[in-house]
Amino acid sequence: MLCSTARPAIGLLLCLVLGGVLPASLSATGLPGKDGPAATEETVTSLARQLDTGNFPLQGVRIDWALVRPFYAARGFQPAWHEKGTPLPGVSGVLDLIASASREGLYPEEYHLNEIQAGLDMSVLLPQDALDILLTDALLKYIRHLRNGRLNTRSADPQWLIHSAPVDAVAVLQKTIESPSPNRALAALSPGHRGYQRLRNLLHAYRSLASAGGWPVVPPGPKLEKGMYDRRVQSLRQRLWLSGDVDTLDVIDAFEFDEELEHAVRGFQERHGLEIDGVVGRDTLAALNVPVEERIQQVLLNMERWRWLPEEMGSRYLMVNMAGFDLQLVENEATVMDMRVIIGRPYRSTPAFVAEMTHLVFNPYWNVPHKLALLDLLPAQQKDPQYLSRKGFRVFSDWSRDAIEVDPDSIDWSQYNENNFVFRLRQEPGAANSLGRIKFMMPNPHAVYLHDTPAQHLFRRAVRTFSSGCIRVEQPVRLATTLLQGKRRWTDGDVMQIIASRENRAVFLSSKIPVYMLYLTTWVDDAGRVHFRDDVYGRDLLVRKAWDAVTG
Repeated sequence: MLCSTARPAIGLLLCLVLGGVLPASLSATGLPGKDGPAATEETVTSLARQLDTGNFPLQGVRIDWALVRPFYAARGFQPAWHEKGTPLPGVSGVLDLIASASREGLYPEEYHLNEIQAGLDMSVLLPQDALDILLTDALLKYIRHLRNGRLNTRSADPQWLIHSAPVDAVAVLQKTIESPSPNRALAALSPGHRGYQRLRNLLHAYRSLASAGGWPVVPPGPKLEKGMYDRRVQSLRQRLWLSGDVDTLDVIDAFEFDEELEHAVRGFQERHGLEIDGVVGRDTLAALNVPVEERIQQVLLNMERWRWLPEEMGSRYLMVNMAGFDLQLVENEATVMDMRVIIGRPYRSTPAFVAEMTHLVFNPYWNVPHKLALLDLLPAQQKDPQYLSRKGFRVFSDWSRDAIEVDPDSIDWSQYNENNFVFRLRQEPGAANSLGRIKFMMPNPHAVYLHDTPAQHLFRRAVRTFSSGCIRVEQPVRLATTLLQGKRRWTDGDVMQIIASRENRAVFLSSKIPVYMLYLTTWVDDAGRVHFRDDVYGRDLLVRKAWDAVTG
């Protein structure tokens, strides 16, 4: 029989079946494979008809026909989950996996769990082909969510510009079904990133804590510090014990703020990005009293961000966590270097993206971007006529290659504004240069790179949002020496010698290294300590809004 567009009464899928497309067979695993008996022609035709019409018998259930149809077409339109009206043995394991989707920070009800269970126990009369389609659609959606996330990154966070390749859910599901253990194969689809796996374990622990009542509220009042005697200290100690900051509640006097408790408060402050002084003031009290349910939501959002990342990040890469004001060098899943960074101000926030570092520039010039020159340097020069000269800036007539240098004292700066400012400002290499002595180059459309800074005192601040968008690193010499290792063995002395020469010089890496600019407000470090950070850019708020919008 030939399929023709002249047969509108018979849909394309049904036409293919009636035209002689041979169905695949059933495997010995209890799920469809290549070695078992074939499905009956009646079963194949019934399923194809259901796929062709697109009318699902359960009201309110949405099926992604664009994925479900090609899945069944590739297998000759035979059912995937039942044979002769009887569910295959593997269905129960797959159903258990869907039921445990909450382990991955996902929601079982989004994968038709209630409808599938009702169809299987016949509390709802559902045709077998419809039930088969329902389970297939559930797993296709689960695979997409597990590998690429629940949310569309572009709408959830416009500043998250890392877009991993979309998973081919149809191919993954078919390969899974053909595996010796489909249930294990599906479970193995969970992101393998250590950051994700640690958050998944944390999610389980915090949900257990929430089920037990969470942690207590530390009552408001004057600041608490070592040497004080206060009834609130008992609540503080219990709160810190539940979060692992205090080892034991067995103390002589529960109301005394002793040295051990001060140490625990310092650890809590470090884990939450607060000023570390061992005193429970306003900010520390506020962090202590964030309910565990809110922390669980924070964990869910950051697990989602990990699902937005590529499955493979490389064996060696740099990771800048903007929300944590931190840079890590990761080699084979182990952190081999960790240092503080300064990120962009909230109104000049640094986007999340990935680029490749190619080379370093020693004793760099700083060609000030037009916008920054207009917004920052012009007002400073108008206020102080010697500002540019004192800071080592040279002024050029425009941005052309043959622009001539202009004496800043010859310019009436008060006459310039955003409508007529055409000058190019360049800061010479030196101790006052805003880029410091080393610039780490990673070509990208956002003009963001890593660099040194003369303002080293800013690294002592807990919240470090001081840059114009680029990332300032705390230990540039150490980072440079490590990244330059290759055929030549570099030392800190080699790097310092180049800096001392005052020569503007580019040195290329022996191999490019990926740099991931991320925004993670919670993570678990290599020592197993849980960290939380405030949402300095307001991006948790955006993702939370998108998350809630697609949740039931």
